Amino acid sequence: GSFECTKCDPPVSFSLKNKQLILQHNGAHILFDPSINRSDQPCGLCLRPFPVCNFVLTSGQGTDSARQVNWKLSSCLRQLSFSMAAAMKWSLKSPCTNYLIFCPLRCGLVIWTYNIEAHYRSPRHGLASLTNTPIPYTMAAQESAGMMEIYQNRRVQPQPRNIKQKSQPPLITSDRHS
Repeated sequence: GSFECTKCDPPVSFSLKNKQLILQHNGAHILFDPSINRSDQPCGLCLRPFPVCNFVLTSGQGTDSARQVNWKLSSCLRQLSFSMAAAMKWSLKSPCTNYLIFCPLRCGLVIWTYNIEAHYRSPRHGLASLTNTPIPYTMAAQESAGMMEIYQNRRVQPQPRNIKQKSQPPLITSDRHS
């Protein structure tokens, strides 16, 4: 299967095998696309506004498992299961850290981390100052730069990553067999 970005023209398609690329691409739209109204708190998967698209999180199975999306109770049209643990980790190759969290102000809603500032400022909370909030909304300069690069290159069709083969020692043949 594949995922097609609804904001890009011409459309950009992604393999459903690399879900982090989809989160990165949409995260770049959320952060830098002037056609996106950030106060709408757009979804990291489908870019539709909150509350049209909302999520319910449940505890994962097992003692060390992360929270998971309850797709039966969530309204996102793009029911794309992804690893919250992977989405939380920043790296040079994968700079996006947009993932779902429970509202730190305990309003009971689940929000995307890239929407924290808009959520804090929303009529639900109406915070004018964000200095004393439980989770800061500022983004590290490296993440912002990496996401800007993704946004600037958003129309480039993503290529599948080369998976390195385990290196095999060279096959040694005796002179009698050559």
